[in-house]
Amino acid sequence: MSELRSLYQDAFNLFAAGKYDEAVAAYQRVLARDARFSLAYQGLAEVYSRLNRLDDAIATIRKAIECDPDEALFHTSLSRFLQRQGKIPEAEEAAAVAARKNAHH
Repeated sequence: MSELRSLYQDAFNLFAAGKYDEAVAAYQRVLARDARFSLAYQGLAEVYSRLNRLDDAIATIRKAIECDPDEALFHTSLSRFLQRQGKIPEAEEAAAVAARKNAHH
């Protein structure tokens, strides 16, 4: 496993263990090495969501979408975060984009 993948796995394991502050730092270390690692943005956004830092979660998942606009998971996550903020029309649009992305796979 590459060093970057190993760092990503460490971050994911911290997240899974509920060590959210440590997971944030670990995901940030991954992204400092590779700012195009879209799954690290996804993971970081999920941690922010668990911490109720929804603005950070949305900004971070948008970076994942910039890196990989065809990944339906990222649009689904954006929809969930927007829904939690009560931004229903925006959430529905993100969900529709996710559905279109899934239809093309």
